[in-house]
Amino acid sequence: MDKTAFYNRTMHTPDDPARARLREALRDLSQALIPLHRNLIEVAREEYAFAHGPVGGPTQLMRLLGDDPFFAWLKPVTSLIVDIDEMARADFEAADAARIAERVEDLFDGKGGDFSTHYVPILQRSVDVAMEHAAVRQAVGRLGEKRN
Repeated sequence: MDKTAFYNRTMHTPDDPARARLREALRDLSQALIPLHRNLIEVAREEYAFAHGPVGGPTQLMRLLGDDPFFAWLKPVTSLIVDIDEMARADFEAADAARIAERVEDLFDGKGGDFSTHYVPILQRSVDVAMEHAAVRQAVGRLGEKRN
């Protein structure tokens, strides 16, 4: 495989060891956020069904996630996962990874505004969410370690 084809496929130049570690830490963080996000969507879906009636299926759920104000509090996590995944596939600077770590810290340390208002009660009552929260905290900690 020639270099041009490789760069076009990966969208990034070869990593030095420091950036390779950061890229791995970003991927780990994304992999920790995904099950937490999935669980939060399920909790929100159940709360929506209680208040408004059952959700018809995956298509309706996707529409609700994108359009219904009831689910708007989940958008910061969705955006974070997308941003991490895009960054992990492209060239980035250590400062970019640091900004991602700061966003995660802000979101999950109660500075997340509407997100925190919904998230904290769920975190307190769901063992699964608490375990996934711990995994996210560990992953963002590893991202911080990789920056140093």
